[in-house]
Amino acid sequence: MKAFTCIAILAALATGSAFAQTPPQTSTRKVDGTDNVYIFRYGGHHPMFVVTPRGVIATDPIS
Repeated sequence: MKAFTCIAILAALATGSAFAQTPPQTSTRKVDGTDNVYIFRYGGHHPMFVVTPRGVIATDPIS
C-alpha cells in the first residue's frame, strides 16, 4: 500500500509541474535595413525568413 501511495504522490507532483511550465516566448521582427528579411524567435531558436518574388527561403541555424 505504501508503494501505491508513493507512486500516486509522485504522479501528482509530476503532472502539476508539467502544467505549471510557461510556454517559450515568441516574436517576429523585420531586420532593420533589409527588404523582406524577418527573424522569428521561439525560445532560444532564431530562424530567419527571406521573402522573394519566387518564394520564401527559411533558415534554422543550430544554436
